[in-house]
Amino acid sequence: MNFNIQFIKTNSRKVYDILLRYTRCTFDELERLCNMASTDLCMALAQLLKENKIEQVSEKQGVYYRLAALTA
Repeated sequence: MNFNIQFIKTNSRKVYDILLRYTRCTFDELERLCNMASTDLCMALAQLLKENKIEQVSEKQGVYYRLAALTA
């Protein structure tokens, strides 16, 4: 399978912009807000996680994505 890295990076920017506006989002919320197919969203999230720009947090209510905490 061949992936278009520029397409993934464009989608990851959309996801990042959404997370700038919200404290945290579930996968379903991001899928709806970004208007992306689940595969495209998965690739965008993987890219952002790889770049340490976001965090995946598991809580009692479910799994959320948020901007990565800045460390001093």
